[in-house]
Amino acid sequence: MQRWWRTRGTDIYTDVQVPLEFHGSDYGGWAIAADSLSAESVVLSFGIGEDITFDEGIIGKYSCTVHAFDPTPKALAYVEPFASVKLRVYPSGLGAKDESRTFYLPRNPRHVSGSTSRSRHLRDEAVEVSLCTLDTAMREAGVTRFDMLKMDIEGSEYEVLRDDKTMQILEEQRPQLLVEFHHRFASYSKADTQEIVARLRRAGFRVAWVSRRGEEVLFLPDKWIARRTA
Repeated sequence: MQRWWRTRGTDIYTDVQVPLEFHGSDYGGWAIAADSLSAESVVLSFGIGEDITFDEGIIGKYSCTVHAFDPTPKALAYVEPFASVKLRVYPSGLGAKDESRTFYLPRNPRHVSGSTSRSRHLRDEAVEVSLCTLDTAMREAGVTRFDMLKMDIEGSEYEVLRDDKTMQILEEQRPQLLVEFHHRFASYSKADTQEIVARLRRAGFRVAWVSRRGEEVLFLPDKWIARRTA
């Protein structure tokens, strides 16, 4: 049965129903497929902020390795004390190119999330940050495969998921894919989110969960679903 979620004019429906489990806080948590990881699993987590409860949750249950990327100075200062052999931290963000980009900081000094895209909640003050492609991130992490990819990258998800090389890697790797969409930003719209969801569906990814606010989405590869439901 399909379930519909409406958020800021964007409708996203679930394609499949599979057992799920939730990890993390109400603010920073995500649903993943239940009992789907192991100690050998590799997770790429882009966008840390000041909430690593999701990463800690999956490490605590599965003892998997999480490679966490974030270019934000405040986020890096927060997470560095928690870095370990299971939570490895890298000072770069995910992009469609390997490059330096202007990164606008939040107006509210208590907030941590900035963006390379302009939005009303961001100020004119900016810093230069390093972005890397997905294949470069894999080389930095020293991995040739990954089982899960979390993408909370403050608007950059649109250019990343429009990139053909990124999509090629996703089609080869077939990970669980967690994406936070930012159509609430002035630079994007509900049509941008709908375009990306449709592209992922064409690539063989199915929507398995949508958060109550309708911005966080779990995609599962169809071949993975077929194996688990056979």
